Amino acid sequence: PLVISGTVLDLGCGKGINGFIIRLSRYFHKAKLIGIEMNDSYINFCKKHKIYDQVIKQNLPKIPFGDKSIDLILCNEVIEHLTRSKGLKLLDEIDRVCKGRSIITTPNMFFQTMPGEKEDKHLSVWTVEDFRSKGYRVYGVGLKTPLNWGDKLLKIKQALYYFFTPISFVFPYIGGSLIAVKDFKKL
Repeated sequence: PLVISGTVLDLGCGKGINGFIIRLSRYFHKAKLIGIEMNDSYINFCKKHKIYDQVIKQNLPKIPFGDKSIDLILCNEVIEHLTRSKGLKLLDEIDRVCKGRSIITTPNMFFQTMPGEKEDKHLSVWTVEDFRSKGYRVYGVGLKTPLNWGDKLLKIKQALYYFFTPISFVFPYIGGSLIAVKDFKKL
């Protein structure tokens, strides 16, 4: 089995969901885990629960690490919160600092954010072509259908969303979310 023993960077780490899952994995027990976040309450939460070895307060797209210094970069549900130009700069920064693999997830359409969450507003949409043009393999999750709070058909749409995942994995254009993976060296 693959054991990651280098540095894992979680961009926009939030309350550390990725970090917590990584901490539970026996394959990452030797990894140094770093989170980057802007929200002070999320940073404090991560520090209080010791999810990451280090949490850095930093605005994206700037990544405060040297060239080819990170083994694995996770950027889950973050890029859509940046403007298009900042998102493109973030992809360039990921290319600059990553020496192993980067994994980016994002909706394949605009999603309505939860009521009252201004800082979580989506500012851009990223497509299969956007990621493929940057050298990523792209997979889909779910079904490209709007899931809006208060929709009377929400539960049916959610069921369809997950039912279509095996199909959208192969045909990401129909997916509600995208998983973009780029290898900078063979792992």
